[in-house]
Amino acid sequence: MISTRDNILSTSAELFATKGFDAISMRYIASACEIKAPSLYNHFYDKKTLYKETLRFVFEKHAESLIACLQENRPAHENLANFIRVICQRLDEKPIFRQLFMRELLEQDEERYKFLVNVVMADTCRALHDIFLGIDPECDPHFLTTSLIGLVIFHFQINPMRPYLPGGSKRTQSADYLATNILALVSPASGHPSAR
Repeated sequence: MISTRDNILSTSAELFATKGFDAISMRYIASACEIKAPSLYNHFYDKKTLYKETLRFVFEKHAESLIACLQENRPAHENLANFIRVICQRLDEKPIFRQLFMRELLEQDEERYKFLVNVVMADTCRALHDIFLGIDPECDPHFLTTSLIGLVIFHFQINPMRPYLPGGSKRTQSADYLATNILALVSPASGHPSAR
């Protein structure tokens, strides 16, 4: 049976992902969780605390497997390819995970950026940073890490428009198609064979 805390976090994740931080109140969240507002405050001091814990709850569900695929005992370029496939699958299959990430990029709240990067995403970003250095010790791992994140997020952001663009189709929206082609774009820059 799901705990009250996990129920609050799951419900909040869906609400924050679909409506955004500013559009919902603690009272609204309590109602959606079918609990009284004082009960919600017993678990979370305020909306900002609840939001941070919601981000942690959603992102940590995926972080372990993402880090694991980056740290497998394989060549670095194979780990990178596996990471790209896994992150594309997660973003495709988990719309709340995807929407929360995209909302954070749009909100431009420096405090939440710092929390997301320094607390929620820190281990994954460090592992990705190390992979790029393992592929090419002379590279700029910060630039490659941020470029890969931007590339992956952008392609999922534009996916609803893709079928209407020249050459677009349902096939070009699939996570496998995106992962293969994102890897092919990243491959020349990181010095490993193309994914094609």
